[in-house]
Amino acid sequence: MSDSVNQPRTFEVLTAAPVRARRKPRDWPDEEKERLIAETLLPGANVSAIARAEGLDPSQLYGWRRKALSSGMVALTEAA
Repeated sequence: MSDSVNQPRTFEVLTAAPVRARRKPRDWPDEEKERLIAETLLPGANVSAIARAEGLDPSQLYGWRRKALSSGMVALTEAA
């Protein structure tokens, strides 16, 4: 047998804080969604900045916007 079997070993005990429960998803009223989507359609609008300012994940706002555009509820207009 190898001599390493009889060598002293050091173990590290890992501790962790409990995982917080996921917070309940916020229920956004349709009027609020419409306002945010309209804001993203303004010339020069930064969708990510708008989402973060509202405490919303940018991907969620992009999703709402994509859904509104595909459903025909809103349409992009060309700048003059």
